[in-house]
Amino acid sequence: MLGDLQKIIARSDQYQEEDFVHAANLLLVNQFLYAERSGHRDSYFLVASHVDYFTNLFAALGWSFVYQPDEAFLGILPQGDERFMRLKLDESFFLLCLRQQYEEKLEAFEVEGGRAYITSNDLLTVYENLTGKDIPNETRLKEILALFSRHGVIERGKPHETDPKNIPLTINPTIRQVVVEDFIGQLEALCEDAEQAPAAESAEQPAEEAVTEDTATAEASDAQEQAAEDASPTPAEDAVTEEATPEEPVQ
Repeated sequence: MLGDLQKIIARSDQYQEEDFVHAANLLLVNQFLYAERSGHRDSYFLVASHVDYFTNLFAALGWSFVYQPDEAFLGILPQGDERFMRLKLDESFFLLCLRQQYEEKLEAFEVEGGRAYITSNDLLTVYENLTGKDIPNETRLKEILALFSRHGVIERGKPHETDPKNIPLTINPTIRQVVVEDFIGQLEALCEDAEQAPAAESAEQPAEEAVTEDTATAEASDAQEQAAEDASPTPAEDAVTEEATPEEPVQ
């Protein structure tokens, strides 16, 4: 791969080796890059103009490269057994609810530029109706939204001053890459499993064999996450979500 990179750089009068290193690290950190985000834009166009190189690079690391020019995003997804990891039950539920809302908006022709728009109150209502579970408290909800935002699945807007707890949410088209097709069946199966398990256990135990195709932990703070959205991290920082290791991707 180093030889391929040197050949590309020798033919390019626009990019240097550090630009490729930065773009690769940014992908590992964020998993998805969007052309419209200022912190992603330069790396997005670099990667988009060298798709073959990055496809081969991440394939060597066990990742699939995804490029959706019509929706102006690209990203990487783990392969094989790494596609699935354990999630907390409420995280699995919310991710499935986001996919359900995206599909509903799509059918109603309410998706704009590949993005669907809801609010946190809408999401909580869907969560309660579909799962029959109590909604999480405000702190836990923020943790879950921060997790999904770090991986580019959603974007959080600024609440209106008259309703500060109702957060505007953008569901990005990457939700269809992250949540597998039979999401409704998975949601029903999780609800059934949760009803059969003791309440305390189901609240604490991670969901078995992820209903999503990988998500990292939600240990980073909102401030860290927001910084990652607004600024490009340096290649020296650890990779995969906020600065997690490559064993903690979301898919």
